[in-house]
Amino acid sequence: MTRMQVDVPTLTQDQLDAFERDGFVIVRRLVPRDVIDELAPGYDQAVRGEITEPSWVQRWKPDWILQLPNPYRNIPSWRGHRYMQLVVGVARQLLGQDIDYAYDQLIYKPPHNEVEVLWHQDAGYGWRGVANERSLSCWLALAPVMRDMGTMQFIPGSHRHGIFAHHSAKDRNPINGALEVTDLDRAAAVAVEYQPGDATFHHGRTLHYTGANTSAHPRRSITTHMWPADQ
Repeated sequence: MTRMQVDVPTLTQDQLDAFERDGFVIVRRLVPRDVIDELAPGYDQAVRGEITEPSWVQRWKPDWILQLPNPYRNIPSWRGHRYMQLVVGVARQLLGQDIDYAYDQLIYKPPHNEVEVLWHQDAGYGWRGVANERSLSCWLALAPVMRDMGTMQFIPGSHRHGIFAHHSAKDRNPINGALEVTDLDRAAAVAVEYQPGDATFHHGRTLHYTGANTSAHPRRSITTHMWPADQ
């Protein structure tokens, strides 16, 4: 476990403007490669089902898509790790100094997996109070993520149009409580490809989607959700 301080990158005005305009921003090389290497063993343990966290037991299946809650708290080597300083530090530049970690998810999609995470807004899951309006999520890649691996896609500007009507997608998606938005123009979608340590930050109201992993490589990522600490 590493508790040392890190230098949080300062976002450019273009990046700040992109987040305000589009509802998402790309931050390349947010997390250095040596830090990614520190996270990898704990990630692999979780994917192999070797961490006996009670909330993970029913979610884990070998060679299947995984969405495991709170890895920052549940993977022993990640607790207090410096990568979170980088994630939260950038988030505060985007939405204010009161923004802090709320919860996170380990996301793993194995090769040749057809599951899609359908179009939705994170705040559409019922985030309450100020979190519904002032929240954001960081999607951090721990390995290369190309388009054929089911990379993140966003609808630019969708965060400025309120909360869309969400419908249950549990009949088509194995992820717990999956929702989808059907009334949208997918032609405007922007897909982002990542190298290890690259991240995107998207507003809680930004529509986003990930497709099937049709490649021969696993998709390895972490999602961190943040909103004001006093929420």
